Amino acid sequence: MSNIVDIEKRELDEKADGEAVASEALERVKDDIAETLKVDAWGHDIIKSLVSADDDPTEPVLTFRFWLLATLLGCFSGSLGQLYTFKPQTVAVSSLMLAVFAYVAGMGLSKILPHGILNPGKFTKKELALIVIAAATAGNGVASTYIIGAKDLYFNQKFSYVDGIILVLVTQFIGYGAVGLFRPILVYPRRVFFPTALAGVSLYETLFAKTVNDNAFKIFWAATGGLFVWTFMPQYLAPTLIGVSVFCLANRDSPLFTQLFGGVNNNEGLGILSISFDWNNIGDAGLTNPWVTQMNQMAGMIGCVTVIPILYYSNVWNAKTFPFMAQGLYTVEGKKYNQTKILNVQNQLDEAAYSKYGQPYYSTSWAFNTMMQNMSVTAGLVHVALWHGSDIVAAVKHIFSKKSTNDTIETQAVGEVDDSFRLTSVHPEVPQWWYAVTMLVAFGLGFYVCLKDDVLPWWAYIVTIAIAVAFIPVSGLLAGITGFSPPFKTFIQLLGGFMVPGRPIANMYFTTFGANTIAEALAMTIDLKIGQYMKVPPRAVFVAQMFGGFVGALIHYVINQIVLETKRDILLDPNGDNNWSGQNIIGFNTKAITFGTLAPKILSAGGTYAWLSYAFILGAFLPIPFWLAHRFAPKAGFNMVNTAILSWYFCIFTVGVNSGWWSRIILGFIFQLYLRRYKPAWFNKYNYILAAGLNAGTQLAVFIMSFALQGAGGVTVDPPFWALNPDPKTGVFSDYCTKKKPTF
Repeated sequence: MSNIVDIEKRELDEKADGEAVASEALERVKDDIAETLKVDAWGHDIIKSLVSADDDPTEPVLTFRFWLLATLLGCFSGSLGQLYTFKPQTVAVSSLMLAVFAYVAGMGLSKILPHGILNPGKFTKKELALIVIAAATAGNGVASTYIIGAKDLYFNQKFSYVDGIILVLVTQFIGYGAVGLFRPILVYPRRVFFPTALAGVSLYETLFAKTVNDNAFKIFWAATGGLFVWTFMPQYLAPTLIGVSVFCLANRDSPLFTQLFGGVNNNEGLGILSISFDWNNIGDAGLTNPWVTQMNQMAGMIGCVTVIPILYYSNVWNAKTFPFMAQGLYTVEGKKYNQTKILNVQNQLDEAAYSKYGQPYYSTSWAFNTMMQNMSVTAGLVHVALWHGSDIVAAVKHIFSKKSTNDTIETQAVGEVDDSFRLTSVHPEVPQWWYAVTMLVAFGLGFYVCLKDDVLPWWAYIVTIAIAVAFIPVSGLLAGITGFSPPFKTFIQLLGGFMVPGRPIANMYFTTFGANTIAEALAMTIDLKIGQYMKVPPRAVFVAQMFGGFVGALIHYVINQIVLETKRDILLDPNGDNNWSGQNIIGFNTKAITFGTLAPKILSAGGTYAWLSYAFILGAFLPIPFWLAHRFAPKAGFNMVNTAILSWYFCIFTVGVNSGWWSRIILGFIFQLYLRRYKPAWFNKYNYILAAGLNAGTQLAVFIMSFALQGAGGVTVDPPFWALNPDPKTGVFSDYCTKKKPTF
């Protein structure tokens, strides 16, 4: 008997040794690719050097460790995500920081928990990816909290807890249900690779590589630790470092210099040539966005800082009457517009009161922002139709003519599927009816919300959902190929204004149900792609996303209510302070009033801001010349011009903190141009793991500061004033640009 046991043990050991040898061989192949691969300006070939072909389809994923850590990190991520909506610099929760927490905790649990149902064995890459997917889903911004915030701050209306939570859940899950239809277009193809996901993919592969890359580990942990410590300087002790402007240091008394070169505070200025030492302000786009995307972004940025001052000093739309940068509404004299004076008790337009009080006005920079966003939307639609339309039509025909089984999915996908899809296809796919049920339940609850609040007609609710579903492939393809997706919110908001005029709160609902459905679908698509890269069973990914969405919705609602109650006065101030800002809710409310109430009056032909509507027509024509030029001169590079990106970045600096863009351009030239082209081995191995470390350290520090020092935990500890943190009472911003207003 013992001989039989010995033989079986030896066979198992030999099998394990063979699997280890095979895994190491696959890792060496990936390393060899990384040494020799030269990634082009589009970037999708980088997947060959980042994603391992090694896989064990029998690894458990929905383990006790998953449920425990997904719950804890989901609560953490949801809290941080909602806090960020009230920050001067609105950023998303970093999935890389979540990955660090999950990795450390998962490895610890695998060592201390008793083996068995609580601990099935070693902590795996798939478990880590699944935990992060759930937690990141919980951290995604919930746009419905803007409705709750705007109704509270500007209309003095509060939701009941039950109705508020239902609203938040609905706006999350409609998007989740809608995305299932478009997986063959957005998830399976190789060239739809989602550049923004690559830092996380690189981190997972590095942490679980069979042959440990010591240099990658050192770079990651050094970047994480270094940025964690450093971020306390610009974000707390020394805010001057958010953007150092030699121009403002040289001239501290010029409003013109503030407008052109300032950019540390919200709505301060354009930040031209400011150098930022704050990674929270710079971001990882210079490292991770493909060079083609960055070229379009850079051209748009330069156009923005050129056009905005010209518009202002040419007094376009009476620019000099209003602030240089602001998202609020103003009277014709430049005073704050009291929106309640034009609304009746039902919060609908009172024509007589409107005639007496007069129309509202935008700052010129905000009007231009809206115009270029509108242009970006139709440019994006036409761009996708011209370059990818035939693929989409072919894929949709396959979806409706065949069953979506693993045998037919590959023929449905747009273009060549990637290797990770083939490895993942050993697991059963998520049936379409799972997504359909999710969407139908959320859709029904949305009907309940509309009927309960009695502001958005049922037919308008159906229209906005239909529009969102139609736009999901456009948003997904642009984000998957370029790393950029047009801002559809303004387009949907304007459309809602014409369809349901005179009703600002109805417009808020119309916008949120439409735009948030697109945003949540895009976030889910990216996570589905990450799951595919990590070879996680698709049904496990679906469960993780549903669970994360539910936990996140509840947490977002609770944190939103806490901030609204404790920071009300700051949120109503257009400039906020260094730590808190209501800019997102202010902008949302502003457009609800002008679009939802007054769109036919001020945005139609002959209205003050008619060009904001004409922009949709102009945007539709923008991509056509470049598409035609590429057909006649295919080697000239016209296919690299993306007018959706150009249009959006032409208005990128009309809101928020703007001191980081020059530093980001410099990083783009260093990493995506020089290192990618001339040091490909270093770029392929370390570029994305470096971005992961920088993001993880920064966001961890920001989270701790928010709760421990900046009021999110109920206590505010102000840093001392000194050279790199000047007292605002001295009349200067943190970068020493003057607070004086220009005189004309």
